[in-house]
Amino acid sequence: MTKIIDNSKETLQSILLKELPETSEIAIATAYFNITGFGDIEQGLADKPLRLLLGRPPTEQIEWEKEVLHELEEYEDNPRYFNLLQRAIQFFEHPSRQIRIVDGKFFHGKAFLGVHPSFQEVKRGFAIVGSSNFTHGGLVINRELNMFTTERQTVQELAEWFQQQWNDESSRNYKEEFLKLLKTYVTSWSAYEVAAKALWETYKKDLEARRPTILKNLYPHQQLTFIDAINKLEKYGGVIIADSTGLGKTLTALALVHHYKGQGLRSLLIAPKSILDTTWKTEMEKTDINVNHINTELLSANPDIVDKYLDSEKKIGLIVVDEAHYFRHPATNRYSALSRLLNKTKAKLVLITATPVNTSLMDLYHLMALYLPENAIFEDYGTTLRDYFIASQKKWLNNEPVDMDDILRRFVVRHSRQLAKALDREGRIRFPERLLDTVGYDLPIDVEKLYELLNSLNLAFYELSIDKLASEFKLPDGTPAARYYEQAESLKELVNEIHKIGLLKRLESSVYAFRESINRMKKYIEYANRYAEKESIFIPPRLKGNLFALIDDEEPEALPTIEEIFRNDEHLVRKCLLSEEEVKRFIENNLEDLKTIDNILKSLPETDTKLDTFLKEVERLAQKLENNNGIIVFTQYVDTARYLFNHLKTIFRKTILVTGQGGEDSEGKKLEEAEAVELFQKNGGIMVSTDVLSAGQNLQNAQYIFNYDFPWNPVTLIQRAGRVDRIGSPYEYVYLHNVIPRLGSPDDPRTLEYFLKLLSKLYQRLEMIRSTIGLDASTLGEEAIPKDFTEQKRIAAEDRGILSEIEKRIEQFTRDPLDDLARIINEKGLDWVEKLPNGIGALKKDDANAVFALFTDGEQHYWRMKILDTGETLTKPSEIVSILLRGNHAHDKGENINYQNLVDKLRRLKEELRAELEKKRAVDRTIEGIPISTNKTVKEIYDALEKSGERGIELAAQFRKLANNKTIVHQLKEALDHGRLLEEAENLLTPKSDTKTANTPQTRKIRRICWCILSKQA
Repeated sequence: MTKIIDNSKETLQSILLKELPETSEIAIATAYFNITGFGDIEQGLADKPLRLLLGRPPTEQIEWEKEVLHELEEYEDNPRYFNLLQRAIQFFEHPSRQIRIVDGKFFHGKAFLGVHPSFQEVKRGFAIVGSSNFTHGGLVINRELNMFTTERQTVQELAEWFQQQWNDESSRNYKEEFLKLLKTYVTSWSAYEVAAKALWETYKKDLEARRPTILKNLYPHQQLTFIDAINKLEKYGGVIIADSTGLGKTLTALALVHHYKGQGLRSLLIAPKSILDTTWKTEMEKTDINVNHINTELLSANPDIVDKYLDSEKKIGLIVVDEAHYFRHPATNRYSALSRLLNKTKAKLVLITATPVNTSLMDLYHLMALYLPENAIFEDYGTTLRDYFIASQKKWLNNEPVDMDDILRRFVVRHSRQLAKALDREGRIRFPERLLDTVGYDLPIDVEKLYELLNSLNLAFYELSIDKLASEFKLPDGTPAARYYEQAESLKELVNEIHKIGLLKRLESSVYAFRESINRMKKYIEYANRYAEKESIFIPPRLKGNLFALIDDEEPEALPTIEEIFRNDEHLVRKCLLSEEEVKRFIENNLEDLKTIDNILKSLPETDTKLDTFLKEVERLAQKLENNNGIIVFTQYVDTARYLFNHLKTIFRKTILVTGQGGEDSEGKKLEEAEAVELFQKNGGIMVSTDVLSAGQNLQNAQYIFNYDFPWNPVTLIQRAGRVDRIGSPYEYVYLHNVIPRLGSPDDPRTLEYFLKLLSKLYQRLEMIRSTIGLDASTLGEEAIPKDFTEQKRIAAEDRGILSEIEKRIEQFTRDPLDDLARIINEKGLDWVEKLPNGIGALKKDDANAVFALFTDGEQHYWRMKILDTGETLTKPSEIVSILLRGNHAHDKGENINYQNLVDKLRRLKEELRAELEKKRAVDRTIEGIPISTNKTVKEIYDALEKSGERGIELAAQFRKLANNKTIVHQLKEALDHGRLLEEAENLLTPKSDTKTANTPQTRKIRRICWCILSKQA
């Protein structure tokens, strides 16, 4: 009998179920196979021997694998499907079932054969040839064309044809691989493998997006930073690049300049002079990419210099700021100038810094505020950017967990050394190992007794500065000091305490630096007394706008003149006039201070044990120097730097000094900073430097760093280490020597513990005063952070893990989940990660009952972990990965999976996600344009614009979106007061780049990529 079967009147399934029971052996040739197809004829196959021959078109993925994966996605919420899958595995595992695959040549034949009693002796049977594959579609659904026959001769010929294909040299045994794929979904993988799969699927596009054609000499991690930065620049108008130290951020920034030059945008580079003249100059020459630049110091001294870039012919479209952490305080001239330039030009902004969080989370906020409006995150978090950071800062100071992953991933690009290594398949990237060494010395003076003398100082000039000039000062975060005028006495106390702490820090650096500071204070007091007595006027120590700039790390050598202080401002002169009583009290207090200062100077030791200890260690290492190897000595203070240089140059001929005031060689020749750096890079030797060279410089010719001062801010040590710990260093090890008071009893005045005990008391007092005034903890920057000096003690103890921990602490606010993926790639290799299949799941024993799944709608990935004990849902990749990998069971695998209860948990998790996305789609997005907060000034500007005609109404609508930007409000208020509101609004309120975080999700099918069930009894 012969007939056609096309699945219309009669399906191929029904024919097979009828004919198969009458046969003894079965053979099937197919290109596609799926589990539901097996289920369609499972009863007919029963316990019969089967040979399954799979075909594969050349250069394509194995077709049947595609079909299985597609079906797994289709039925991922159906436990009956997984039960069928387990039965299929049991069926094909039997020795009587053989599976082969045709490799190499094209084979796309489809045939279903059943014979009795065997293929060697066909007495009866059936054969079906045509278009149907061994799939549910081929057997039941699709309109196919197949020929069915029971004619023995024809069945015999087809059996022989099958036998030829089965034995052909192009076919091979495939049973083990076939079963391995099927078992992928019924045998548990490890939580480690699930984490790797989830990370890879989420971030592989980032890695695959690298474009090596942009600049051929970019490393893979630099290409990745380049692409990520462009995406953020286009979406938000700005980006912070916070790649780890030594990863070549300069070259990446030049690639961005090159890219936007191709779009017709002119660029401006702002960076410290020391790296403009060295690192940037070198890289620009190498790449032949030149960019206009301003040095950061010039911008601080002359903020109006940015005006020349406002000209329409010179107007810029991209601003790159290197060492951007110097712009973390909005009260500074440089911050205000940059903010004004951005608002006027609407340029895109690239901020480059390895340490965006230096001493406070508000550091990062102030950088973001340069290019993001206050309502940038309001849609998702219902709060302003500033309030979000203030709340996070409070948690951080209280040692509470701070979850900022989403915000940071959205606005910051940060890639780690680990990722750089993981992406480097050619093995070009290598970093030296950092080793800590402590050079201990005895403190030469009883610091507590000295502090008692310091504490007896009246410091009347600080008190008068606040009494007379509070309105002229701001706190480091930009808050007017006058706002705290009612707490003036406490504010005076605060300034005095900060000043005394600063003097003690200087004492630890060197007795010489302390002595110089005290002498300058003495000179100033005598100078101020003369003016008070003769002119009845108060001469403040300095007037820079920042209240705490009254207390600087380096006092000027020359005292300021009246003209320099008051800048011919009669208003300021009048404020500083003194009454007869004020003159009398001021002079009396100053005379008392002069006596105390003389006592302080007399108490200082003549010998310098710290210097002696340091020189011995340097002399020992200098003997090892070969070629251009070198020693870099860092100190915070110019006085200390010059003091060390003067001693070292008498011993070592190749000694160089570099400070913010320039450089000098051992023969007294004056050098530019760039000259000094190039000389050191070429010849090595010893270089003494302030922190002017602690960031941005490539000094990898050196193997040794000395930190001569106590590491008050350990972040600085990371920055300094980055000068020598870089890609391409010729050394296996680099050594970080810290000159620190020796460890010992807290009752011994010569020890570190004794010194820190005193400093801890002072910081506690500082914190108490701050709380009394009501200042936010972030307002004072470094000085507001409670000190327990744990990290510094570990540095002194040569704890090799402390530097990595400090880096992690810094990077927790710029951490990228790509780092987790990088670690896994380093451990297992990229090929291993790429081959992890979709649909895998794990059963993990854990301290919590939870269910995790990574979902996708084809465009976005959604991480969801439901903690069943609390009902909490986690969504942050880094948090979820840490849970998946914690404990001793992250690598457990191999259990049989019971899908009956498991699928229900996963389905509920998916339903929750779907409901969440539906709710998000329903949110009224019009709230985006509503000002988050209003005040009298905002309302005044808004009303004035609305009354200014049709264009004014349009600008008023735009102003509503930007009304939380303090700089814009200030500039518009100033323009309103001077009768030029419309002109200024036209310039400032042109719509900037869209800051929406993502397109509104559309309705798309959600599927599961991988999963993990965590249970206390796994």
